[in-house]
Order: sequence, then C-alpha cells, then structure tokens
Amino acid sequence: MTKKKETDSENISRMKAALDLYDNAPCGSVSFRKDGMIFDLNTTLSNWLGYNKNEIINKITLPSLFKIGGQIFFETHFFPLIQMQGFIKEVYFDILKKDKTILHGLINVREIPESDDQPVTYQATILDISDRWHFESALLKAKQKAEADSKAKAEFLSTISHEIRTPLNSILGIGNLLHKTPLNKNQKEYARLLLHSSEHLLSLVNNLLDLSKIEAKKIILERVDFNLYDLTTILQQTFSVKAKEKGIDLIVNIEKEVPMYLIGDHVKLNQILTNLIGNAIKFTKQGSVSLSISATNVNQSEVRLDFTVSDTGIGIPKEKLESIFQEFSQASYDVSVEFGGTGLGLTISKKLLELHNSTLTVTSELNVGSNFNFSIEYPKSENINSKKDISLLITEEHSFSSYHVLLVDDNPDNIFIAEQYLNQWDVEYKSAESGLQALTLLEKHNFDLILLDLQMPYMNGYETAKKVREMSLDKSPIIIAFSASTKGEVKEQLKEAGINDHLPKPFQPKELYEILLRYHHTSHNNKITTSPLEIKTVKKKTTEKNNVKPVSKKTESFNLARFEKMANNKPEYLKKFRLSTLDAIISYQKDFQKAITERKVAKLSELIHKSTMSLYYIAAEPLSELLKECRLILAEDSKNETLLTAKVNECNNEFTCIINGLREA
Repeated sequence: MTKKKETDSENISRMKAALDLYDNAPCGSVSFRKDGMIFDLNTTLSNWLGYNKNEIINKITLPSLFKIGGQIFFETHFFPLIQMQGFIKEVYFDILKKDKTILHGLINVREIPESDDQPVTYQATILDISDRWHFESALLKAKQKAEADSKAKAEFLSTISHEIRTPLNSILGIGNLLHKTPLNKNQKEYARLLLHSSEHLLSLVNNLLDLSKIEAKKIILERVDFNLYDLTTILQQTFSVKAKEKGIDLIVNIEKEVPMYLIGDHVKLNQILTNLIGNAIKFTKQGSVSLSISATNVNQSEVRLDFTVSDTGIGIPKEKLESIFQEFSQASYDVSVEFGGTGLGLTISKKLLELHNSTLTVTSELNVGSNFNFSIEYPKSENINSKKDISLLITEEHSFSSYHVLLVDDNPDNIFIAEQYLNQWDVEYKSAESGLQALTLLEKHNFDLILLDLQMPYMNGYETAKKVREMSLDKSPIIIAFSASTKGEVKEQLKEAGINDHLPKPFQPKELYEILLRYHHTSHNNKITTSPLEIKTVKKKTTEKNNVKPVSKKTESFNLARFEKMANNKPEYLKKFRLSTLDAIISYQKDFQKAITERKVAKLSELIHKSTMSLYYIAAEPLSELLKECRLILAEDSKNETLLTAKVNECNNEFTCIINGLREA
C-alpha cells in the first residue's frame, strides 16, 4: 500500500511538472476545435497576448486573433491544408494582443484525431519571433535606405553631370576651335591649358557618373558587332602623342590567332583599356608601355581573349596592391601629388570587368614596373563582309558635298559649336531650335541626317523622332541623338523612337566627324577628305554675300569680341549669331519681368541658368551679376522692396542697352 502511494505521488509530481512545463514553456500553446474556438491555452501565450485565460477560453476563436488578411488566409488556405495533411509547419501570422499591438508569430499546428468521447481537435504551438522580425525589418529598411541613397546619389550625379556637360560642351568646342586659329605663343599655351583642363574635367565627370551607375546597377552590357583591330588602332593613335611627349614607346602586340570581328560591348572594353593604358603612361617616366592580346579556347563560335597592359614605370609596393582598387585611392600621397588623378580609373575598370564575369589582377615590382591582366570571353561576329575599318576611312580623302544635315537643339550655344565644325568640313546644314521647327523644315527640305538633342522643352527629342518617322518623306533620314546620358541608359527609348545612333555630350570634333563619316559612307560611295584629327577650314561651295564688315560693338554693358573670335571674324556668321542672341535677350527680359511680378525665385533661377552662356558670349557681366543680386533679394523672407525695385530697374536698363546695341551693331 505504501509503495502504491509512493507511485501515485510520483505520478502526480510528474504530471504537475509536465503541466508546469506546458504552462510556462518558452513557446505559446493553444488548442482549438474545428470551428476555431479556443478551449485551452498555456500561461505563456495568455501573458504574451495580455489576456486572462478566462477571457479567451470558449470565448475567442483563433482566427479572430489575427488581422483581417490573416483571417482570410486562415479560412481559405491555412485550415484547409491542415485538414488535408493533418499538420502545418512554421506559417507566419500577425497576432493581435489585447492592447491592439502586434505579436509576430510562427505557428505550427497538428491535428488530434477523434476518439470515442472526443471529436477532432487541433493543437498549435506559437513561436514569438517579434525580436527577429524587428531585426529583419531594420535590416530591410537599412537595405532599402542604402538602395534609395545609392539611387539618389546616382540621380544627383546624373543631374549634375547634365548641368556640367552643357557648359563643358561649349568650353571643349570653343577650345578646339580656338586651337585651330592663328595664335601667338602665349595664346597657344592658354588654348592648350583650356583644352587640357576641360578634358580632365570631362574625364572626372564621366568617372563619377560611371561609378554611380555601376553602384546603382544601371550599367548594361551591350552586344554589338565590333572590330577589335580598329579599337586598338584608335587607342594607339590616341595615346601615341602623350607617349611621344614623355619619350616612351607605346607598343600594341596582337597575336595572329586573335579574331578581328567580335560581338560584345566595345565601349566598355575601350573604357577599361583607356584607364589601364592611361595610368601606365602616366606612371612611366622612361622605357615602354605595351598592350598585349592573345587568344585561348578558340572555337568556331567564341574566343577567350587575354589582355595584358605592362609598363616599366614606378611600380606599386606589395602592401598597396589591394588598396589601389579602392575608390579615390592611390598607392601613396606622394604619388597623388606628383602624378595627379582621381583614383577612380582602376575602381571603375575592376567593376566593369566584374560585369563581364572577369577579374582584374596585378603584379608589380617597385621601380621596375607593373602588369595588369584580365580575360573576357567574346562570341565571334559572322557579319564581317559589310564592315570597313573606320580607322582606314578617316585616313582617306572624303567629300561631304551634297550631304544635308539638320541640327536640332534648343540651346543656341550647342548649335553654334556644331555649326562651326560642319562649316569646316563643308557640310550643308540647317538649324532648328525646337522639335516643331525641325518638323517644319523637314516638310520643305530633304535631309540625309538629323543631329537631335533629346532634352528640349515642349517636344523632346524622342517625341520629335517619332513624328519624323510618321512623316511621308522622300527619303528617311538617319537620326543621331545628342545626350548627356550614355547609349546604354537610353537604348530602349532610342530604339522605340526610331533613333539610329547616339552621340554623347560633350563631344569631341573627332566623334562628330566619325558619326557623319560612318553614315555618309553607308549611303554614299565617296572617298573621304578630312581627318578629324587634322581639321582644316574649307570654303563652302554655296555663294555667300560677304559685303557685311565685321563690327566690334563694344559698350560697358556688353561687347561682341568673343563672338568675333569664335566666328573667325566671318561677318555672315557674326550677323547670324548677333540676331539669334538679340531674340534670346528679348525673351529673357520677358521671363525676368514675369519672375519678378510673380515673385518666383525658381523661375528667376531657371532664367539665370538658361541665360548664362548667352550673356557670357556677349560679355554682359553687369547684367549677369544684377540678375543674381535680384535672386538673392527675392529669396529673402523679409524682402527689401526698395532695394529690389532699384535692382530691377538696373536690370531693365541693362536689357535695354544690350537690345538696342545688338540692333544697331
């Protein structure tokens, strides 16, 4: 009898321990019937939810503890699946507490089969994953913020690049044009410094923009036919001058097994090689720089190319070999000071190669030299018969006579720059400052090629191109887009609008020449006359009246000296641009009056931005400064109306002087 009592006592103790374990387990437990009504739950779950047990048992259904979406999911998917298979594991639900806050839970359910005296019931265990959920939510928000920051940075850099590229296009263009005019020794040095600095600035803008696009995952590799030999020839021509200046040899060695025609992104390959060769020349004081290309794994359809850029330069210390691939990083401060640069070239090259599923490796010995290596697999191009090397074409003689071009750009400065080059290459052209003007000209004249700005007000370049393609024309013109965006960014929009090709802003004269050459050669069987590397002035075949003498109009408000220099003192060009500027200044005065009347700082800022280049070309610095002063006063919370009125009157006086002066010139 004593033994039985001991056994019963032990069983009772075990049952109490089991009940205590169940009641205070680290997970919630709940039992419910087929209708969802809860008939039991442990203390852990009741504490989590903030209820007393008697507030829940036989009063609340399990689905009613879920949010509306959870209730629907329970009825339509969750419970039917339990009935089908007898269990379900780790399904996430938001569970409402008594105070209406949320418990984030993972629910496991198993079916308890019916017995003689008990119908089918269900037992659920609930894991509180609120801490994990909050942690994952924080990670997700951090990820989204990082992506948003990256996107914002990319958009900011893109916007800034557009803003920088517009005046930079003028600086580069004028620098190139100025370099071709008769100059004394000092002026030649000024022109050289202008070109060098603007090209360096363009390189920096491009690198920053490329880096932001790569980080934002906006870089897309293109698949186009290209000529590898042509690409390396142009690279060698591009860098040979700099190598010669430094007294070093530039060697390009391509093994005979390397195919000429490939399919891939030749622009990215050119960018990678340009960065590597440019660095090699920069850091080499004597000896040589070489580019070697060999082929491995060659078959009928594709080839793996191994590229090596070697130099006999300063070399890189072993401890710095990894850090040189970091953004804005160079081997040492002394190197940065002596050789300059931004420290972005290798970073961009490395990231571009990662897009090609390749890696950039380096071996180097201090004061001996460096070797940079990478490999890329390319499909071979079968379309080889229709290709002719552009590098060969530009060395032949060619005539653009009877080739008609339409320039479309809302910025008169951009039109001016392009017109100077077209004049030098004897290209017949007409200009339009809007899409609507362009369509009107197309109704009256036949054009072989249209150079079209994409970002214009009212009717942008894409809309204009679509309208052109809808027109019934005697001949369908080639359309080339001007844009600060890369071709990869706008590829789909270009295709949809029926635009044939793309010329990035700002452009070098060589790039514009090659575009004209490429499409002129495809439609004409002519020879080529002028290399873009040696642009010479030619007389236009059409007769022009030259009886207007150049007038150097000069007042305190403005002068035309800059115009005269840019137009090479040609009176017909000077007259045209004087009248164009007159129209612009009249329009600017109207915009100014409207901005002041409406007290709109944004409109005045837009006017200042829009008028900057026009006022610069006529040296209207007084008006330019007055406009900025008006903007500062207008932006103040408590405006000094007396001062503003005085400045507005001064601005109007300057506008009047300039307008009258341009009319009389």
